[in-house]
Amino acid sequence: MPKIRINDLQMYYDLDDTGTPVVLVSGLTCDHTAWAPQLPDLRAAGYRCLPFDNRDVGQTAESPAAYTIRELAADTVGLMDALDIDSAHIVGASMGGMIAQEIGLNYPERVLSLTLVCTAATTGPQLKDVVRAWKAGRPPASPEELTLTISPWLFTYRFYEQPEPMEGLLQMVRDNPFPQTAAEFARQCDAILSHDAAGRLASLRAPTHVIVGTEDILTPRRYSQELARLIPAAKLTEIPDAGHGLFWETVPEFNRAVIEFLNGQRR
Repeated sequence: MPKIRINDLQMYYDLDDTGTPVVLVSGLTCDHTAWAPQLPDLRAAGYRCLPFDNRDVGQTAESPAAYTIRELAADTVGLMDALDIDSAHIVGASMGGMIAQEIGLNYPERVLSLTLVCTAATTGPQLKDVVRAWKAGRPPASPEELTLTISPWLFTYRFYEQPEPMEGLLQMVRDNPFPQTAAEFARQCDAILSHDAAGRLASLRAPTHVIVGTEDILTPRRYSQELARLIPAAKLTEIPDAGHGLFWETVPEFNRAVIEFLNGQRR
């Protein structure tokens, strides 16, 4: 599988052959497979998808030291450099949305548009406490136990009404040949805890789409409403009956919202 050395580590990526590039940036503890529900629709719409593994997850190497969201953004742009992608649409979810903000702020010439999904301008006190609790509880927990711990924050009650979706998610975790370690999880948590872009977002000039589920309890609507208020001319989409994991739970609605915005940038 394709890997390339970026900064101080080997990064795993998957890249389509043709189309307008869309860089898909994953959230906490998620590898590139988190975007599997989006790939068929994006490809059918003519987009060249670049999902990849952030440092400390999946097939990308373990980080030798602590890092910030801005450094994760530098990894992403370094990957674009290595793959000869001059500019792209950047789509980031949760921690990936934080990374996307830093890409837009620090590398504006590389960004065709930003799509910020279920994320926040800054990690406020409530979100900090949730992330700290997850970090503290991770060392004795298995990846499956961690999934059971955090899933109620990610999905609405509808996700649990049928047993198949949750069992399918747990089976994916059990079958993962590249499980994230507790130390890797902790470093990603620390990066999230350091995130604060709120005071700089007014300088963003890329067309920006902010998407949130109306029932998101981890990064509630007010976080996305703040992003849309701080970013000039940002578009806000609130998807009904969806939680934090809206790109898994309400796939057709989410994909349609993303692709309609991206298609609008072509025009």
